[in-house]
Amino acid sequence: MKKMLIVLALLTVGLLAACQSRIVSDDITGGVVGVRDYGIAKEEYLGDELVIIKEFHIVADKSIYRPNILEVDKEDYVRIIIYASNTNHGFVLPAYGINEFLEEDNYKTIEFVADQAGEFTFFSNVYSGPGTKDMTGTLVVNE
Repeated sequence: MKKMLIVLALLTVGLLAACQSRIVSDDITGGVVGVRDYGIAKEEYLGDELVIIKEFHIVADKSIYRPNILEVDKEDYVRIIIYASNTNHGFVLPAYGINEFLEEDNYKTIEFVADQAGEFTFFSNVYSGPGTKDMTGTLVVNE
C-alpha cells in the first residue's frame, strides 16, 4: 500500500511538471527549439525529510536570462540550474543573499528556500557586453 501511494505521488508530480513545460530555444543544443522543463516539482530527501523542490533551468545568454520569470510559492524549496552559454555572467538575487559568478560554458546550481513573499529582481553583475545592464529577471514568490 505504501509503495502504491509513493508511485501515485510520483505520477502526480510528473503530470504537474509536464503541464508546466514551455518551449524555448536553447543555445546549448545549437539553437534547436524543444520542450524545456519550467519549474518542475521534484520530490527529494533533505536529511530525513521528503520535500518538493521546484527546479528551474536557466540559460544566461548575451544580455538575457531565459526564462527570466520564475514563479514559486512561499516556503518552496527552489533549485536553479543555470548555464552561462557565451561568456562569463553573474547571478545576483539580493533578497536571498545570492551572488554567484557564472563561468562560461559551465553550469551552476543555486538552492534556497523561498521564505519571503513578493517580487524580487535578479541580475548579472559581471560585464558581458553592452546589454549587461538590461540582464534582469524576476522571482515571483506567491503567499
